[in-house]
Amino acid sequence: MWSRPFVVLFASVMVATMGISMVSPILPVYAEDLGATGIWIGLTFSVFAVTQTIFGPFAGRWSDRYGRKPFIILGLLIYFVAALGYLTADTFLQVLAFRALSGSGTSLIFSVSRAYIGDLVPPGHEGRWFGVFAVADIMGFGLGPIFSGALREAFGFDAVFVGMAALMGSSAAIVWTLLPGQSHAERIARGVAPSWSFGQALRDRLVMTLTALMGLTSLTFGAVYSFLSVRLDDLGVSALPIGLAFAAESLASGVAQPIFGPLADRLDRRVMVAGGLIASAVALAALGAASRYDVIVGLMLLLGVAQAVAMVSISAMQVVAGRRAGMGTVIGLGSAGNGVGIVFGAVAGGALVGVFGLSAPFYFGALTMLAGGVLVMWMMRSVSTSEGHHTPQPSDDATAETQPTG
Repeated sequence: MWSRPFVVLFASVMVATMGISMVSPILPVYAEDLGATGIWIGLTFSVFAVTQTIFGPFAGRWSDRYGRKPFIILGLLIYFVAALGYLTADTFLQVLAFRALSGSGTSLIFSVSRAYIGDLVPPGHEGRWFGVFAVADIMGFGLGPIFSGALREAFGFDAVFVGMAALMGSSAAIVWTLLPGQSHAERIARGVAPSWSFGQALRDRLVMTLTALMGLTSLTFGAVYSFLSVRLDDLGVSALPIGLAFAAESLASGVAQPIFGPLADRLDRRVMVAGGLIASAVALAALGAASRYDVIVGLMLLLGVAQAVAMVSISAMQVVAGRRAGMGTVIGLGSAGNGVGIVFGAVAGGALVGVFGLSAPFYFGALTMLAGGVLVMWMMRSVSTSEGHHTPQPSDDATAETQPTG
């Protein structure tokens, strides 16, 4: 597992996600200070998902054709530019513009990095590899808000954006210098499948269900995370403890995923996903009722563990589907589903807050997670989620008739 490409991607993704997550807790508050209210606050958090939705599938598909490394570097440099752009913003609309630019960088960094790792994973070890690799972005997302809170309290908002730019620049340098390139011909020689078209991929029930699941889970977090920092701020919590609350979920998930990863290689992945989503629903409903900071942190820890169970299984299934339909294509479609969910979740959260108050997005998220648990058990009832045992389906006929091409 610990080959040079794995180590380089692990390090660079962790550094990059630290930079990305540094701004997540402060952007809604930053935008509010610049005059944003209601739905506009939600969009400040989630507008990056619009461009992520647009570029995600193409980023993965292009990397299937032309190689992974250049697109990862481009994504990091886009985030570097966006970080410097925040320093010049003096209206919340400018913040929205740079946040939107960040979305294209998100597509390139995460879709393509995960596709690169998917190329390396031996069959039957998908859960184990992605359980470990997930530690990189989860720990980055967990540490970023703590770093952000400390910088903001010590030096103000501008220091956070400078720190973000420094992390993105250093990560780009790591990838440029140390990550081996991998041509299309080399991947074909190693048995990596050419990409199916988007239509062909979505006619495969496993790909379609995984894309929908990514949308449902991100719908929840688009609604919840857009307003968690605002809610904590209203409770009188200062910047650093707000960062710690965000970090609790990510750190718990980062510890749990390597534990649950090997289980995802042995147990029924559908049951693991459904169980993780139902446990997440319970934690989110409790968050909607919680008004004490220590209780909120405890529930965020529980939410992180529940999400680890679901997400490590989803990642393993994406690799299985990617070997058939094109690794970048499958993961890119998941990125698009993620982006759609965040956008609609943030808008729905803003609308619910305006009518029912700051607890409403958490109850909405709980219902969405329950729906995801039902979806995965129904849609995947006759689909194998492990390598080599895919059950033929009527929807697969179109892909069987035509040899997929890049």
